[in-house]
Amino acid sequence: MKVGTLVTGGDIYGTVNENNLFDEHRILVPPKAKGRIAYIAPEGTYTIEDNILELEHEGKTFKYKMGHYWPVRQPRPVSEKLMGNIPLLTG
Repeated sequence: MKVGTLVTGGDIYGTVNENNLFDEHRILVPPKAKGRIAYIAPEGTYTIEDNILELEHEGKTFKYKMGHYWPVRQPRPVSEKLMGNIPLLTG
């Protein structure tokens, strides 16, 4: 991704090395966000509190960090909900 790219919710705009279990953790544009990239942080070391993405949409600028909050009881937007075909077995 680079400045000027048009993005919408769910687009991947970066990756981080989280721990030994995950080689690559993807950073996504929040579900209801959209716009043209005005700023994207260069490769480097950042914290979860650093603004790493700025989007411009309809004359407004929105800043985003590596994570976002979502209410627990509000379902995430999806294009299709898949039915479970096997039960989840836990030990």
